[in-house]
Order: sequence, then C-alpha cells, then structure tokens
Amino acid sequence: MTEVANNSRSGLDEEGLPADRPRSVGRRIVSGVLSYGVVLLAVWFLVTNTETGSWSSAVALITAPMVVAAVLLGVVNLATNWPPIVVTLPGLRLREAAVTNTASAALSNTVPEGGAVATGLNFAMLRSWGFTLGDITSEVLVTGTWSQLTKFILLAIGLWAVVIQGWAPDGTEWWTLALVALIAIALVLLVRILRSAGFAARLGAWCDAVATRIRRRVRRIPDPGLTEGLPAFRTAMVGLLRVCWGRLTATMVLSQLTVVLVLGVCVRMLGLDEATISWAVILVAWGLVTFASLLIPTPGGLGVAEVVLVGVLGYGLPASDQPAVLAAVLLYRIATFLVPIPIGLVTYLYWRSSTAWRRPTGSRAAAVEEVSPGTTSRGR
Repeated sequence: MTEVANNSRSGLDEEGLPADRPRSVGRRIVSGVLSYGVVLLAVWFLVTNTETGSWSSAVALITAPMVVAAVLLGVVNLATNWPPIVVTLPGLRLREAAVTNTASAALSNTVPEGGAVATGLNFAMLRSWGFTLGDITSEVLVTGTWSQLTKFILLAIGLWAVVIQGWAPDGTEWWTLALVALIAIALVLLVRILRSAGFAARLGAWCDAVATRIRRRVRRIPDPGLTEGLPAFRTAMVGLLRVCWGRLTATMVLSQLTVVLVLGVCVRMLGLDEATISWAVILVAWGLVTFASLLIPTPGGLGVAEVVLVGVLGYGLPASDQPAVLAAVLLYRIATFLVPIPIGLVTYLYWRSSTAWRRPTGSRAAAVEEVSPGTTSRGR
C-alpha cells in the first residue's frame, strides 16, 4: 500500500512507467517560448557580435576527421557518466545505466523543462527494472549533489590557475574567493547534516522560519518545507555515502574531467595551442558553462553554452583566431549536445518496446539496515 501511495505521489503508474499528467496548453506555450526564446537571443547575440565571415570561416576549418573524432569523444564522454550511477545504485548493471543515462540526456537536450522530464524518465526506467522509489531517490540525490560539488570545485581550481597565469580580467580573484567561500560553507553544512540528524532538523526549521518571513511580503514564493525535507534528504544520502563515497568521488571526478578533456581536444584540433588557450582557461570555460546553465536553463544548455564558450575561450585573442575558436565550440557541441540525441532515442525506444529487463517493483531493492540512531546504511 505504501509503495502504491509513493507511486501516486511520484507521478508514476503501478509498473513504474510515467503516468499521464495533463498540462495546460498555455503552460506548454510559455515554457517553449521561454526556453527557445533564450536560444534565439543567444544565437542573435553570437551572430551580431562576431566578425563578418567568422562563421563561414569556422565551418570551413572543420574537416571530416575532426567530426569523426568529436563523435567518438562524445560517446566516450557519455560512457563515463555510467559508473557513478552503478556505484550509487547497488545491483544496477552497466548496460542499464547506459540506457537510462542516454535516454535521459536525449530528453534533456531537446525539450523545454528537459531536466525535470529526464528525471521522471530516469525514475520510470529504474522502477521498471525492479528498484524501489527510495533507492532511486537516494541515487539521484547523491549523484546530483556530488556532480555539482565536483563541478564547482573544479571551476574554483581553474579560476585560481588563470589568476596565477595573469590571464583573468581584473576582479576575478575576488569572484574566485567568493566561490571558494561558498564551496567551503556548502561542504561544512553538508558534512554536519550527514553527521547529525538533529542539526539537519534544526537547520531545516531555521530555513523554513526565514522563508516564512520572506513569504509574508512575497507571497508567490513557495514553502520550501525544509523542516521535514532536510532530514529526509539526510536519510536518503547518509547510508549510501557510507559505503560508496570513495568510489563515487573517483568516478565522478573522472566523468567531469572527461568533459573538460573533450573540450580541450576540440580546441587543440583547431591549432589553438597551450600558449594561445591554456588548459586552465579551458577548465574555466567548461565550469562557467555549468554555472550559466543553472541560471538560464535551456534544453541541453543550447545557446547559453555557445555564448559562454566563445566569450571565455576567445577572450583576449586576435580576430584571426576567432574562427578557430568558433570551430572548436561547434565540434565540442557536436560531441556533448548532438551525439546523445540519436543514441538516447534508440535506447528509449528499445526500453519502451522490450520487456526482457522488466521486473516487479522492489524485486531489486538494496538491503537497508540501521547502523546507528538516525542513520541508515545500504548494501548489496
């Protein structure tokens, strides 16, 4: 009965498949206009702020071997996303991680509100393979938290490197210090939340109290519900992290650095050497794309990613190097934006049509046992 109730609240049917949720035509139109309107603005900005002929020159620089290399790099990059999922969901097979990750990536790259839709699809796939809602929630929370922390830590490292190199604009060191301070605060709070159920409850109650005061003046702000939400977040994460934090950290760092490597290889294929664009600048460009995509979400970061990459990689370079920068960005987006779409479409259609992998919900639940008051642990 509890499982059925959880299903209903999660928007999934009894088989773990997406339940139909009618949405108003108006909301769909607004969502599409906002998402693709930003994309069009970004394209307009790029076109109007580049030298005449830069785009044609950039396309002319791209050769067939470069495209093949970008496609192969994109496949390798996708594959590095799967080990963290396998690590955080005991019992999941690598091929299943590949299917759910590629299908979710394809959705995220093509539809408005793609991130939310992709998360729903991810839950539906994993439940159709027998995993419980609780186990999937733990996996999503842990991998999502570790992914964001890794990205921002790498961005901070890159910013310090470019400051030391003397490449960065004036004032970058202060933004870097602010980022380091925010990361430090986040890490301290995360550690304390994971170590103490009482601290999680007190912090959640304090956040709700602050939000209540703000909502008295700005009524459209939703109730965060952290008094119960933060302890629930802790419960979902703590047991899993006890058994896999080391492997998760290693596989997550490898996954994120692979994306940086893809961007770097695309830059180097266009003849932009270390003296022209350093690896530190490449790391910063990738990190700022991540940050910008959080602030201005579009399908797959389309438009936003290109503006940031061209702006950062091309900063301070002569006009003669701009076509090569544009070409490198186009190759990178082939690898990271276009490649997942056809692969994800195939894996999604295979999942919908094949029942060979389907299992009853809960048949592959990871074992959970109490290890201390208020703390749970998962194992195989």
